[in-house]
Amino acid sequence: MYELKSSEFFDAPPASAVTPPGTLVRTVDVQPGLAVSLVSLQPQQAFQMAALNDSDHLHFSCQLRGTTEVVQGGGETRSLQANSLVASCAPGERFRLNFYPAGYANIELRIRPQLLCALAGDDYERIVPRLQSACFLHQQAGHARAREAALRLEQLLTCEQPPGLLVHAATLEFLAWHLQSLQGEDGSAGQPPRREQKLLLAAHERLLADLSAPPTIEQLSREVGLNQLKLKRGFKAMFGLSIYALFQRERMGRAKALLDRHGVSDTAVMLGYSNMSHFSAAFRKQHGVLPSEARRARLV
Repeated sequence: MYELKSSEFFDAPPASAVTPPGTLVRTVDVQPGLAVSLVSLQPQQAFQMAALNDSDHLHFSCQLRGTTEVVQGGGETRSLQANSLVASCAPGERFRLNFYPAGYANIELRIRPQLLCALAGDDYERIVPRLQSACFLHQQAGHARAREAALRLEQLLTCEQPPGLLVHAATLEFLAWHLQSLQGEDGSAGQPPRREQKLLLAAHERLLADLSAPPTIEQLSREVGLNQLKLKRGFKAMFGLSIYALFQRERMGRAKALLDRHGVSDTAVMLGYSNMSHFSAAFRKQHGVLPSEARRARLV
């Protein structure tokens, strides 16, 4: 089992720190007392990580991809999936994290309580007492705008030299929407009923089970037992994207990872494309560059 302290993992991993193969941590210190990180893993098999939170920071995160189990010191277990929002205040707490073989990505914002108080004002007084009493607040059906801000941060943090001002702006936006989500004030049309949320999560899992062969909306509707109208509206409310847009984003994210190890043609075939121009157009729409350009940049 890998054992890490949060300060070593997020901030400046020392040479002695052992991290799982395929782990990428990109951290930007936004301002004193506020930092944001992109954490991504590509595990080939399930593994566990023991973690110690050795700082007094408050943590606000959005899991973008993958499935994780978080086991607190007392044995309470929570399952985090794509679109999970988590806020925690647990200095000195020990956790066990269980990861599974699939692409994993997470945005993690860490802020000192004094700075959050200065930035959030009244929101601080409403949210932090809940955090201090519960340690760990988890929302499976995440706030759409918080997730959109997290995705912007992911794009910025994958740049060779992340633009500081844009990272700063996206970090504060992510924090603001995250705090609002904890108050239950979603700027969207509202979250679906709990029963529909479970069906939508099942549809989300089924949709992304095979990125080379997406089901039709009719098939997806029939398989999960939710009519097409509720399926389409529910996806937009829960995940902030249409069914097709979400599938394409995940598909092109997978394409970007595959280009580290495979050529453009092989990557296109693995993702179900028979027409290279269609693949190139979809990749460029998502990432702003052609797959051949992304491949060359990775090899430099």
